[in-house]
Amino acid sequence: MDKPLLDAVTEAVQKKKFLKIQYVTDLNEYLTVTTMIKKVEEKEGGPVLELVTGQELAFDQLVKVGDVPAAKYNPRDFTCDC
Repeated sequence: MDKPLLDAVTEAVQKKKFLKIQYVTDLNEYLTVTTMIKKVEEKEGGPVLELVTGQELAFDQLVKVGDVPAAKYNPRDFTCDC
């Protein structure tokens, strides 16, 4: 389990704050939304986030929550040398 990312998700739920969530869809689309996380539930495939919009995201779909990237991504993936 990605502890820093889980801590960021837990903090966002407790503080009920809007933040940027980046994730990968089942079709491998990279999407970004700014929303609140309503709750986190444990389901058969692992933790699932429910956003205030009603959308559900599996924890393993997360790329970045706020300023905390998932462990499988390098923090330099989020910088731009434009």
